[in-house]
Amino acid sequence: MTIKKYAVIGLISISAVAATFGMGHKASAAEVGSLTTESKVSFTKQAEGTINPPVNPLDPDKTIDPDAGVKPGTDGPLSIAYVSEFDFGTQEISGETKTYNAKLDKVKVGGEYVEAPNNVQVTDNRGNNAGWNLTVAQNGQLKDGSARNLEGAEIAITKGTAVTKTGTGVTAPSTNQQIKLNPNGTASMVMNAAADQGMGQWVDKFGADNTAAADAVTLTVPGKSAKYADSDYATTLTWTLSDTPQ
Repeated sequence: MTIKKYAVIGLISISAVAATFGMGHKASAAEVGSLTTESKVSFTKQAEGTINPPVNPLDPDKTIDPDAGVKPGTDGPLSIAYVSEFDFGTQEISGETKTYNAKLDKVKVGGEYVEAPNNVQVTDNRGNNAGWNLTVAQNGQLKDGSARNLEGAEIAITKGTAVTKTGTGVTAPSTNQQIKLNPNGTASMVMNAAADQGMGQWVDKFGADNTAAADAVTLTVPGKSAKYADSDYATTLTWTLSDTPQ
């Protein structure tokens, strides 16, 4: 019993001495030299001919699956990645002025078709942060196969909402909230990115979500406009992207 007690006391005494010596005799480090090194990176604009895949306007972090019904966008570091086509459906003839809503777009994401707001998408990977401008123009009045105009008909695009992938920190381009197309071909601004805005891929969705998008793209047809049964009326829109902002 006595031997065991002395062993424990001895260990405690040695530890205390070692701790006291360590605290009172710290060695100070002296600098003997230093070097400065360089860390670097360089960037080049996206290759000409590159076509950027369109993204889901409701979740820009997800791309739209390639589909036979989706027209490819323009190529290059500054490009139009995607544009919806407006379908106002089949309507019953009326002598009253009527406004018809475009159907929601249908895109394929993760192998499944989902409805989404009609939208247009622009990609800027030039690397000069110079800004850009997107316009749209209507190429004549809607007309049927017999070249009969839908006189006075007007297409309107509203509720423009610019979104991009999460975490970019890039300043959004401005969007036009009230576009009324003119069949004479006058161009209307859709999105405009000033210098240091709109880099990367941006979606201008017409309506923040599917509920808001339900009446964001409309066709108004006057009651007095002649409408022929079993006729399909159509026109085309030209979306033009310029490399300088307004």
